[in-house]
Amino acid sequence: MYLVKQIIDAFKTHGFWSIFHKIFRRINTATKIAFLNVKPQQQHWESIKDKYKGKRVFVIGNGPSLNKTPLYLLKDEYKICFNQFFIMRDRINWDPDFFMTSDGLVMTDIVKDFSKIIPKTTYSFFPGIHFRGDRYIEEVEKYPNGFWTLPKIGQGFSESLPYIYPGNTVIYDSFQILKHMGFIEIYLIGVDFSFVIQEGVKQLSKNTLDVISQKDNDPNHFDPRYFGKDKKLHQPESFMVNNMIGDMNYLAKNITNDDFKIINAGFDSKLEAFPKQDIYSLLDYSEEEQENTFKDLFKSVCQANKLPESTYQNIPHIDSPSISSAVPKSSFSTDLKNGITLIPKMIFSYIPLGPFDNKYYFIKRERVQSDA
Repeated sequence: MYLVKQIIDAFKTHGFWSIFHKIFRRINTATKIAFLNVKPQQQHWESIKDKYKGKRVFVIGNGPSLNKTPLYLLKDEYKICFNQFFIMRDRINWDPDFFMTSDGLVMTDIVKDFSKIIPKTTYSFFPGIHFRGDRYIEEVEKYPNGFWTLPKIGQGFSESLPYIYPGNTVIYDSFQILKHMGFIEIYLIGVDFSFVIQEGVKQLSKNTLDVISQKDNDPNHFDPRYFGKDKKLHQPESFMVNNMIGDMNYLAKNITNDDFKIINAGFDSKLEAFPKQDIYSLLDYSEEEQENTFKDLFKSVCQANKLPESTYQNIPHIDSPSISSAVPKSSFSTDLKNGITLIPKMIFSYIPLGPFDNKYYFIKRERVQSDA
């Protein structure tokens, strides 16, 4: 039934010839996989089985609610991040423990940055052969901490890596890997499941939802540059979002239990499949600990960007700056609500830091970045 639904959805959206092309690609991919020597990679995966048994991990989606999330408080937690997350790197003082991409379009952009991404992580995960047919095995195997996966057909939850059941979101795929590594508590943040159609894009091919962005105006992620100029993406049509929700409902009904819990700790998330918990209660920082952690973030960001500010207390506070009115040419702070509103516009010339003490801090960049 799962495959039939996928075919019907695709037929309604793309038409007969697109469906024929997809079926051909699946057959081609299955043929490539059938002739692979998978045993060395199976042994590679076996080396990390249950390595984190009994631990908890934060699954960091890339929704706009990340701007409401105190990511600096996750420095000492296990974290897995995805896709274009590294555009966040100048706003935090840690690298993810784990990194993953499974989307075929994103892979075409990410693969050229492997040398910048994989060495910063403990382990990174990518498709060896994507179900579209693209092969990345040789690129991934250049790195000892790189692991590749192979797609299984249908809906399920694999416990025999490198084979995984591809979901409609990389989040689904990651759960299979995290369980393999022994994690028993999964906390979601930034998994908003709130999408709108992105404007100012160019269709990559006829009868598909695959597009390329023409400007830095992504409304569905924490930064307008995420799927910004020249980035490839799928338009989030309603049937795609419904399929994502279906994946999560399947997990909640069939996979989660006392030995594998999934908790939604994000802000503003429309995902209702899992129980919710406030992230501050999870982290249990005292006010003093939060302040000291933010001080460390502030100092490290200024040092990394060769900026003069050394303490956040020196930054002038403005009550209600607006995008249309004059904003200081130097760094400033504002209340949290205003800060969230300002980020999409100010990110090109400021580094937003926060939230802390119900405020956001905007650190002036030395070099303004393009918002073309």
